[in-house]
Amino acid sequence: MPAHLVPISRRQFLAGSASTIAALGYSGLPGGDSQVNPDYWALLSDTHLLSAESIQRHYGNNQAAMENRATLVASNFERVARQVLALPEQPAGLILNGDCVHMGGREEYDLLARKLQLLETIPIHLAMGNHDHRENFSEVFQEQAQADDRILLEDRHVSLLKSRNANLVVLDSLTMQDPDRPVKGPGILGNEQLEWLESVLDSEPGKPTVVFMHHNINPGNDVRERSGEEQLIMESADPVRSFEHGLQDTDRLLELLLAKPHVKAVVFGHMHQLRISRRRKLFVVSLPPVGYTFGPKEAVGWVKMLLREDGATLQVQTLDTDHAHHQKTVDLDWS
Repeated sequence: MPAHLVPISRRQFLAGSASTIAALGYSGLPGGDSQVNPDYWALLSDTHLLSAESIQRHYGNNQAAMENRATLVASNFERVARQVLALPEQPAGLILNGDCVHMGGREEYDLLARKLQLLETIPIHLAMGNHDHRENFSEVFQEQAQADDRILLEDRHVSLLKSRNANLVVLDSLTMQDPDRPVKGPGILGNEQLEWLESVLDSEPGKPTVVFMHHNINPGNDVRERSGEEQLIMESADPVRSFEHGLQDTDRLLELLLAKPHVKAVVFGHMHQLRISRRRKLFVVSLPPVGYTFGPKEAVGWVKMLLREDGATLQVQTLDTDHAHHQKTVDLDWS
């Protein structure tokens, strides 16, 4: 099923469940409220919320450091939420692009539900990352869950979000080969999901489409050569991290996306660093993390995306307002 958290009134929200999942095959976007800009999106990734129960269970010899991390990621989430809510115009939606929690425990999804109350007025769409756990996520948010067999995949959280200037497709790269492991490794889309993606892309070949997933692309040498030289648009603040733990079936995905002229960009997290490049006419966007960075020069943050008729404008929002990337704007031209 897809993972959509749709806003309801504050009174309903506090009286009912922590969040509401509208598990539809696609989601229409708000536009009637003058305070909502139907073309703006907030793009977040790698929040890594961590609970006390997970620290007790998995970090017996390193509890103090992980308690500090739990405090850090919770604070960063709240600060980013305040930045999103402080925008002059409310975004049409927010995509949390995987690694929503750190260990995948049910209690962490309870924490996620509480934190998402800060953003209760904004539709939220979640992807699964290698730190996530589908069953525990679904158990916490199951009260309002429904299935739509017309276009959903039974075992994956995939979504098609339709806006006026572009379609957004959210994929599920979580393998779940060992559900008991907190960190579940490299990503895999698999045959069924790739076939579903192709059918979705072929259903509206005239509409620009942006594809989201958690794991980074990692093309093999042959596909790298066939896809042409990578054009770097925005370099990461720290040296780019290894791609080897990314999406294992990158080659098949990338060849599919490059064969569809209306697919304009692929957006992922996982690497915990901001980086933007281009392969032929396909933009490749690596989102910054919300939870924590791996390198000293990287910044915690998120990206504000404006979808235009002829492209997209990305504006980087970092918590460190003195960072070189803070509010840096990049225009992606679809032509």
